[in-house]
Amino acid sequence: MPYAVIRVAKIKTQAHALSATGHNYRQEQHPHSIGNADKEAPHPNREYINHEKKDYWSLLEARIQEAGVKRVRSDSVRGMEVILTGSPEGFVRGQDGRAADYSKSKWAQDNLNFLKEQFGAKNIVSFTLHQDEKTPHIHAVLAPITDKNTLSADQLFNPKSLRQLQTEYAQAMAPHGFERGIEHSQAKHDPMQRLYGLEAQHAQRVAELTRPAAPAPAFQLTDPPLLGRDEWKASEEARINAELARQAQAARAQLAEVAKLAQANTAAVEQVRVLQKQLSTSEGLKQGHFGALQTAQQEEVILSRDYDRTAVQYAQGADLPDLKQYGQQVREETRQALVTMLEQTLAKPVKDAADFQAKLKAAGYQAERDEQSKGTILVHEQTGARFKTAEIQPNGQFIGPQLTAAIERTAQQALKQSKGQGRGGGIGM
Repeated sequence: MPYAVIRVAKIKTQAHALSATGHNYRQEQHPHSIGNADKEAPHPNREYINHEKKDYWSLLEARIQEAGVKRVRSDSVRGMEVILTGSPEGFVRGQDGRAADYSKSKWAQDNLNFLKEQFGAKNIVSFTLHQDEKTPHIHAVLAPITDKNTLSADQLFNPKSLRQLQTEYAQAMAPHGFERGIEHSQAKHDPMQRLYGLEAQHAQRVAELTRPAAPAPAFQLTDPPLLGRDEWKASEEARINAELARQAQAARAQLAEVAKLAQANTAAVEQVRVLQKQLSTSEGLKQGHFGALQTAQQEEVILSRDYDRTAVQYAQGADLPDLKQYGQQVREETRQALVTMLEQTLAKPVKDAADFQAKLKAAGYQAERDEQSKGTILVHEQTGARFKTAEIQPNGQFIGPQLTAAIERTAQQALKQSKGQGRGGGIGM
């Protein structure tokens, strides 16, 4: 029976949100647009909620504001991305091996209903079905807002609640032929590799043991003596029988080893089958998210395991072109996210410069004074990327004039609103 598969990932920063947006909506210009999607896929991808395909960060910020969440720290997890799918063999396929069209299926609708029931319909800001890869799967984005109107991914997505989520998702998908995977399955990759490794070794050994053997050398009798032929006959028979016994023993040992290996492989078949179901799905999702996974792996290597080694190499004058290229890539992605954030911020009400800086800080940026140019530098708190204002021109223009215009516009709107309230029918006392 195929497995129901549900995975979650945090959306911590605006850059992460924009990456997920670009990936899920197949934006060609985006650095994380998927490379192995089938552009000639017979069935379309479909968005069920975010029909205008707005970026996830704007949607999450709008939902948090709408919910009236009172406390939002700069490092709060704004959103969660949930992937919903199943083992490849659980989906109906045609003779060409392609999955059927699930865009209007009850399976897709049941997935959407499941998330709405679990996390609240208003908190689901996007729900996208992908059908241009091997296995149909859904990317949903939600705001982790609790029943008490607090923003808390840790409360909604902790080890205990995630195990329960896996169980309840499998129950919801049972009518579609899916079941729950094995609990506490974090060690599935190692046994999988070990079982396949042993099976490969066994297969090689069986092939060696069952390879046709070279014909045994013909027995050669010694010349019979003129005298003592009876003794000679007994000696030759004993020699021949000993050789036959040796060959028979070797053959029995060989057959016993083949039988043992065959039995071991048979015992592993069921384990391999179970593990393969889980692994095939996760590997397919990895392939689908290669760009994002590669970035995450690079971050892990650079920021944790190989930090000391990298620092020593740099101190010794190493060029480190890979590190430099990766840093340039992260910096450019951060710059693009900053430009988008500034464009959105300047389009909204801005009371004054202090209000503008507060909005920057909430988005993870800090304004600093550039002592050399006497200008301003914006620093991304998470990566440490530093940008002069000339590098980040929202709407293709410098920030200063746009900020002044936004402040004046906000003041005029406030003035009009206050005049309207003064003339309007207030409550008589």
